[in-house]
Amino acid sequence: MRFTRYPKGEAYQITPRKLAAARRAVQREKDRYPLFPELVKHQAAEDRLASIAVERETWWQEMRDRHAKLWRKARQALRDLAPGPRAAIKRYWQICGYPGDPVYLLTIIHEHKARKVCFWNVMAELRRLQLRFHRSS
Repeated sequence: MRFTRYPKGEAYQITPRKLAAARRAVQREKDRYPLFPELVKHQAAEDRLASIAVERETWWQEMRDRHAKLWRKARQALRDLAPGPRAAIKRYWQICGYPGDPVYLLTIIHEHKARKVCFWNVMAELRRLQLRFHRSS
């Protein structure tokens, strides 16, 4: 089945500019709560950057997990269809111009279930166009 891989997150690079910005942010937090140092979230710029790196990695993993969950849902929805419509939707999915994303596949399945589109007719029309094109050339 055609699909597009979800990208992996790149490693968080600590640059001198990021380090300087983190130092300024930590200093702003310290200046904001001068009498209550326990309210300061990070005591050092390196801690702040490490926290950002961990949060970024967690976010990327959550997005990848969500994307994988959508693929599992789309494949299950496809398996739940009758063999005829399943074959037509699979063939249409292979040749359509949609990105290889599970949301688009779920949309196609929903359109079939809601009786908005009959993919047998779509495939027959594509076949007729292909035959016409091959005869004329």
